[in-house]
Amino acid sequence: MSNNLYEINQVQIGLYFVQTIIATTPEGKLLHIPIDSGNTDYQEYLQDIKNGMSIVTCNDCGDGAPNDSMWQYLDNAEQLLTDKYGSDPSLHDKMTALREDRYVRAMKAEFPYENMKDAEPIINATSQEIKDKYRHLPMRR
Repeated sequence: MSNNLYEINQVQIGLYFVQTIIATTPEGKLLHIPIDSGNTDYQEYLQDIKNGMSIVTCNDCGDGAPNDSMWQYLDNAEQLLTDKYGSDPSLHDKMTALREDRYVRAMKAEFPYENMKDAEPIINATSQEIKDKYRHLPMRR
C-alpha cells in the first residue's frame, strides 16, 4: 500500500473530456494516471482504495455513468450528480444507475462492499423498486 492521495479529475483533450487520476505522493510529486487496467499506477490505485475511499477526492462525475475511476463509490457521488445535472431531465436516470450499480455490487460482495459492514447501509438505503428489479440476485449472507 502506498501513501498516495488521489484526485479524480476530468480534462479536455481536443473535443473530448477524459477522466484521469492524479496521485500525489508523500513527497509531493504529482502522477497523472490513465484509467487503464494495463497501467501499473492504475493497478496500485485500485489496491490502495481497497483500504478505503477516504484517500480519493473528486469534483466532477464526468458523464455521470459509473466507470473505472470509481468516483461512484465516494460519499459525495450523489451530490456530484446533483451539482452537475440538477436541472437536467437525465438526473433521475443517472441517479438510478448509480444506486443500481452500488446495490448490485453490495449484493454480490464486490469492491468496495466485500465486507457486510460496508454493504449493509447500501442495501438498506436502496429503494424497493431497485431491489425488485434485481431480485434474481442471491441474498447476501
